[in-house]
Amino acid sequence: MTMIRTVGLLAGAATLSASGFAGATDIESASVDALRAELSELRTQNENLASRLDAQDNAWLNETRATEIRGIVQDVLADSQSRTSLQDSGAMAGYKAGRGFFLSSQNGSFTMNITGQLQTRWVMSHVGDDLVGQDSANNNEWGFQVRRAKVRFQGNVIDKTWHYAINGSFVGNDGQAGAFNFQEATIGHDVNDNVTVSFGQFKTPFTREELVSSENQLAVERSLVNQYFNANRMVGVNLEYSTDAWRLNAAYGNGFRSAYNAPAYENTSSANNPTKWSGAARFDYKLSGDWADFDSFTSSPDAEEAMMFGVAVQAQNWNGLVGQGLAPIGGLPGPAITDSISMMGLTADFSMKMAGMSIYGAVVYQNYRSNNDNIDNVNPWGFVGQVGYSMTEQWEVFGRLSYANNRGLSSPGVTVDDSPDAKLMILTVGANYFINSNVKFTADFGYNLEDTLSGSWISDGQAASGWRATQESGEYVVRAQLQLLF
Repeated sequence: MTMIRTVGLLAGAATLSASGFAGATDIESASVDALRAELSELRTQNENLASRLDAQDNAWLNETRATEIRGIVQDVLADSQSRTSLQDSGAMAGYKAGRGFFLSSQNGSFTMNITGQLQTRWVMSHVGDDLVGQDSANNNEWGFQVRRAKVRFQGNVIDKTWHYAINGSFVGNDGQAGAFNFQEATIGHDVNDNVTVSFGQFKTPFTREELVSSENQLAVERSLVNQYFNANRMVGVNLEYSTDAWRLNAAYGNGFRSAYNAPAYENTSSANNPTKWSGAARFDYKLSGDWADFDSFTSSPDAEEAMMFGVAVQAQNWNGLVGQGLAPIGGLPGPAITDSISMMGLTADFSMKMAGMSIYGAVVYQNYRSNNDNIDNVNPWGFVGQVGYSMTEQWEVFGRLSYANNRGLSSPGVTVDDSPDAKLMILTVGANYFINSNVKFTADFGYNLEDTLSGSWISDGQAASGWRATQESGEYVVRAQLQLLF
C-alpha cells in the first residue's frame, strides 16, 4: 500500500519537473489544476485498493477463527453432556488405599469394594531318616506354591446399615486345584450403633490368631497350635455388641472346625449338618488404642500404645451324620461312636503394641467327652508366644514359640499318656520387608524342639505349613513368601 502511494507522488513530481525543464517559466493555471486533480485521483485509488486488501485479510482471519471456535464449543458441549449423564446416574468409581477398588452411588447407599490377596511361596522341609509312612529318600523336600489367591467383595445396599461380604479363595494345594471356594458369605445388619447381626458363613469367634487375617500375620504361616485348635468358620448366625471399650461376639450354627472334624467344616447345610448343637462366644476388652490397631500383628515404629485381652468359649455335640465324610484326627475315636461325643474349648489371649513393638500371647484348652465307657476324656492344650519389632517402616523382625500337648487319651488296650507324639514345641524366627504398602516379602525358619512330630498336629496338611510327620528329631522348615494385596 505505501509503495503505490509513493509511485504516484513520484509520477506527479516527474511530470512537474518535465514541464519546468521545457522552459515553461510561466505555467498556466489550467495545467496546474489538472495535475492536482490527477494526483488527488491517484491518492483516492490507492486508498480504496488498500481498504479492499485489508478487508480481504480480515475476512480470512475471521473465518479461520470462527472454525476453531466452533470446534472448541462442540468439544465442550460433548464433554458437558457426558458429565451430565454421569451425574444423573450417580456412579462413582476409583481406588482407595486400604479399601481397594470401589463402586458407589453418589450418596453411598449402594457400594462395592473389591480387594484381593496373592501369596506365592517357596518351602523347604528337612526331616531325619525315620519318616512316618514315607520313603527315607524324601529327607529334603522343596518347591514353589500358590498358598492363597483370594478375592473379596464387600459393601452395602439401600443404606449403610445393610451390608454384605462374599470372600473366596482359589484352591491351589490339592486335587481340586483351581476351584473357587467361598469362605465368608454373609448378610449383615446394624441394628443400632452397638448391635450388628450377621447371617451366613463367617469366622467362628474363638482363637485370635485365626481371626487376624492371613495377610496381617508376622510369620509366613500361622502356628501349628492354631492349626490344631482353631475353629475356623461356621454357617449360622452371629450377634455382635460393641462399645468403645469392649465387644462381645456370640455365634450359633451348624458346627465349626475342631481337631475331630478338620477335613469338613465349611459350607454345611441342613442335609449334612454334623452337630446336634454348636456355639461359640468371644469377649474382648480394650485397655488402650483403637479397635483397628488389633487387625494386624505388626506395630509401626511410631505406633501409640494399644493393649487388649480376650477370652472365648466354644462347645458342640456331634450327631450320626459326622460319619458321612468327617475324619477324626489326633487319636480320637472313629465315626462309629461320634453321636456320643461332645466338646468344649476355652482360650485367653493378650495383645500389646507400642513404638514398633508387638507382643502377643495365647493359651487354649479343649475337652472331648464321650458317653462310651471305654473311652476317657481327651484334654489337649497349648500356648503361643510371639514378639515382633519394626526397626524401620520397611524392616520388621519376629520370633514365635508354640507348644501343645494332647496327652490324656486312653482307649481299650491302648494308653498314650506317656507317648512322645503327644507334645509339640516349635521355634520360629524371621523377618518382613515391606516393599510398599501393598507388597510384603517374608522369610522365616522353624525348628522342631521335640524328638518327634505327630501327624495329628498337621491337621491341615503339609501344603499349608510345610511341616511333615516324623519320628526323628531335628526337623526344620525354611519358607519365603511374596504377598501382594489389591
